[in-house]
Amino acid sequence: MTYGLISALCSIVLTLIAYFLGYQGENMANGQWFQWIAFLAGAVVTFLGIRAVREESPDKSMTYGKGVGTGVKICLIGSLISGLYAFIHFKFISTEFVDYLVQMVREQQSAKGISDAQLDQMEKGMRFMYGPVGLAILSPIMGTIIGTIYSLVFSAFLKKAPPGGHPPPM
Repeated sequence: MTYGLISALCSIVLTLIAYFLGYQGENMANGQWFQWIAFLAGAVVTFLGIRAVREESPDKSMTYGKGVGTGVKICLIGSLISGLYAFIHFKFISTEFVDYLVQMVREQQSAKGISDAQLDQMEKGMRFMYGPVGLAILSPIMGTIIGTIYSLVFSAFLKKAPPGGHPPPM
């Protein structure tokens, strides 16, 4: 639970930083790299959370399954809270985010020769997916999927059999 809250807090802080740097507005095209910081922060928090569970074990052991389950729980809690905040943020704070995003994508895609009809269709989907409701729904889903991948990888490195050589039951 603690690492899920830390994950959510990191996400909220990074969302606010992106907003104040203009990466959710006029400076959006220059700030696309910033999203990688959120992925890195999520990975670090997940890793530290799984490792903390292993270290809290009396014999410092942990099965692969326990590690994966722990990581998924961390990411689920973090992404649910982040999704709730995303709704609040994009509904009341960064209200023009979708407009800037649509404008940026339209410019990029029209330069590639995409027709206006295709751009209009693309815009409808973007306005839902990147609006407050869409982000509130997609954030927990995507956060949990990405967190599961992190957990699968990190647990392979962090699993540890108890002293005596016999792995604990899953």
